[in-house]
Amino acid sequence: MVCTNEQLSLIAKALSDPIRLQIMDLVAKGSLNETPIQKCCTKGMCVCDIQEALDMKQSKVSYHLKELKNAGLLYERKEGKWHYYAVNQDTLERFCRELNDRFFLNLLHTEAKVE
Repeated sequence: MVCTNEQLSLIAKALSDPIRLQIMDLVAKGSLNETPIQKCCTKGMCVCDIQEALDMKQSKVSYHLKELKNAGLLYERKEGKWHYYAVNQDTLERFCRELNDRFFLNLLHTEAKVE
């Protein structure tokens, strides 16, 4: 599936915030851990994990999580009163592939024509 210009912009905007990049790092690392980081969490990362790791208020963490979810970069799973987040690998892969197809390959074709 190809990303539209609007999807590319939404994802790029979401990733342009340093706090969101930190959240993506935490969620990506938390998704790989078999051992829960917090007692309340048995799988993945919940808001309380991210809040504690970044020393931020829950409302601010929730705002950034919402932006990442709206861009399709995170999955949300609800278990009881907890919401767990995981990185949407499909969206990241499509984003990277689209950038590569649009710019990197065009650069290679341009260099080939110059020679």
